[in-house]
Amino acid sequence: MKNNSIRAVAIRIGMGCAIGFGYFIIAISGRSASEGNDLLSQGKELYAISCSPCHGINGRGDGPLAHNLKIFPRDLTKGAYKSRSTASGQLPTDYDLFHTITVGIHSQMPGFRGQTLRARWAIVQYIKIFSDRFTDSSEYPLDTLAFGRQIVSSPKSLSRGRMVYLQMRCAECHGSYGRGDGKAAYSQKDDFGNPLHVTDLTNYSDYKFSRSILDVYRIFSTGMNGVPMPSYKDNLTDDDRWNLANYVWALQNTDQYPPMATEAEK
Repeated sequence: MKNNSIRAVAIRIGMGCAIGFGYFIIAISGRSASEGNDLLSQGKELYAISCSPCHGINGRGDGPLAHNLKIFPRDLTKGAYKSRSTASGQLPTDYDLFHTITVGIHSQMPGFRGQTLRARWAIVQYIKIFSDRFTDSSEYPLDTLAFGRQIVSSPKSLSRGRMVYLQMRCAECHGSYGRGDGKAAYSQKDDFGNPLHVTDLTNYSDYKFSRSILDVYRIFSTGMNGVPMPSYKDNLTDDDRWNLANYVWALQNTDQYPPMATEAEK
């Protein structure tokens, strides 16, 4: 009899804990959903104010200021992003989007570092709703770049980088010495038929997504989705991608590192 009473009390306590835990889970889920909705609402409001004049209210890159820009704003509905830390053809990570929103794009898009962290993350979450790719499970997991061992810039690295620059036919678009004046420079278009501005590698302000050698190496490793700039991950060794990055980065600082001719060019 005593054992039965103890068992009954234990069952009631267990049921009470289970019900209480269930209410706790429901409350947390509701709060999370509410917080998520609030974040999207904030992102929508900020996007309409700060982003839609160029990217358009529906993210198609057709805002009222779009045609006044040297480079057409990204059509966010395509899910094709140039600046990423992920493999060629893949979506960017949330941090990739956050980084672009924070630092901006040279000569094109201002950075929003002055906004709160929450505000910038709200914009990240909102712009993702424009493309179904972000909710497609087949797009994941993302293959993010491992930077490996960086090669320090040196005359030897620059000479090798120059050789790789010519070998990979970078000069066809960027010109023999990187001034953006190659024979194919003025006929380049993105995947959607928009004309492209080829980067003048000797001009720091023309580097749209790069603020260091690491950024240049990243672009050589991941490529730029939606434009002809390919990934060299499968065509160049890690060392040669670093050598090429060192050479390209040096082109804007010719007082320190004059463009070097290879033995074949001398």
